Amino acid sequence: MDKNILIIGGFGFLGKNINEQFKNTTYKLINISRRNYHDIRNYSTLVDALNYHKPDIIIFAAANVGSINYVSKYPANVVSDNNLMYNNLYNAVNQVNKDIIIINPISNCSYPGYIDIQTEDKWWDGEIHESVLAYGMPKKMGFILSECFKKQYGIKTLNLIMPNSYGEYDYLDEEKTHAMNGIIMRMIKAQKNNDKEFVVWGSGKPIREWLYMPDMASIIHYIIENEIYELPSPINIGQEYGICINDTVEIVRKMLNYDVNIVHDLTKQDGAPKKVLSSKLFKKQFPDFQFTPYNVGIKNTIKYYKKNIV
Repeated sequence: MDKNILIIGGFGFLGKNINEQFKNTTYKLINISRRNYHDIRNYSTLVDALNYHKPDIIIFAAANVGSINYVSKYPANVVSDNNLMYNNLYNAVNQVNKDIIIINPISNCSYPGYIDIQTEDKWWDGEIHESVLAYGMPKKMGFILSECFKKQYGIKTLNLIMPNSYGEYDYLDEEKTHAMNGIIMRMIKAQKNNDKEFVVWGSGKPIREWLYMPDMASIIHYIIENEIYELPSPINIGQEYGICINDTVEIVRKMLNYDVNIVHDLTKQDGAPKKVLSSKLFKKQFPDFQFTPYNVGIKNTIKYYKKNIV
């Protein structure tokens, strides 16, 4: 019998990509978010949803998140909202059905800020970079909750650490969208306006690993389809390959065939100098998985934003 899958944040970036991935399957997907009046910061709202939909699996795709500028501007809201959602999630599952399996994506901004190659055994080895502390720390707390509720109540969680993501279905708001999507969206607008300069936020020197969000949805589908519920915790969804922001900007510029002068706004924060995930454990668990090449993913993302930007 196929399972009921509840996607908390089902109308967001990851949630929409998961819905696309499961479109032609017989699983029953239920999407809840503030869009359909399920604000999981309200504990009773979440309990009611679990009692009504009776999920076998919860994919926790909800977050108060945005660009590095957004997180820096609203740190109190970001940290309190995300901590509250995690607390409500685990207490509600414990109250309603301890057999629900939770899939918990975690941003790699939860790693110590000084680490270049982010290996799982170094996840606790230092402070989160101050630029993303308000978002990274609740993700750390979500992991701690998962371990404590497993120990005391037997609730099972898969903690999957993701790098910076990009692709279709992200926010159309530059403050809220992820970094590469923001670059793509702003450059499309600049080209449409015939701007002679394109502004990169910060120095453009930080190195980032990028995950095409449909790939993340595909991995989650594979986990559920094959019932792979015993994984190292946490485990990186990593390729161990990164490029600097400036090179990313150049790839987008060439794909848009846009002759523009690139300038830098050094009043904007850079964040950690390098964030690249180790792929060792991932390759061991998913040896045959092929990530989408950057040129293909970026091309698809450009197409999406060209269609959706007014």
